Amino acid sequence: MKKTALMIRCVPRYGLDNTEVRTLDLDIPRDADETTLRGALNLFFAVRGISDAVYDVDVDDDGYFAIINDEVYDAKWGTPLL
Repeated sequence: MKKTALMIRCVPRYGLDNTEVRTLDLDIPRDADETTLRGALNLFFAVRGISDAVYDVDVDDDGYFAIINDEVYDAKWGTPLL
């Protein structure tokens, strides 16, 4: 069983058709800074052959979240947040 250290919410940039909030499990420390998080996200998508996925990384009361370009939602990745 793989242990993950950080689950991050991924939200669509504009929220066009067929986009939703998804979550990703990343194997990085919970206290990782924004630069480390952005690098891990870029690697996650690059390994899956998806380029220019991450628009921005931001933080709110629930922690960090990633803003993902809507075009990326054509591919299978992450777990939809219901």
